[in-house]
Amino acid sequence: MLCHMQAIGYVRVSTDRQAEQGVSLEAQEAKIRAMATVQSAELLDVIVDGGESAKSLNRPGLQRLLALINAYKRRSNNRPRSAA
Repeated sequence: MLCHMQAIGYVRVSTDRQAEQGVSLEAQEAKIRAMATVQSAELLDVIVDGGESAKSLNRPGLQRLLALINAYKRRSNNRPRSAA
């Protein structure tokens, strides 16, 4: 059985200075899209947290990402297992 890889990207900058130094949201997203292509992964979404500090986990985009991961885990755990 061929495994189909899926991915969700997450990009964040906390300051305008970071954006000016080549870590802009657009640059990060371009790298994520390129890596998904290289890995033959289906990129489901790119979640953006612009202007959010890494000091807190209470960031809207990060919370959305964690919710998506938890929902995926719940679905995976409820799938019937095939006998090998």
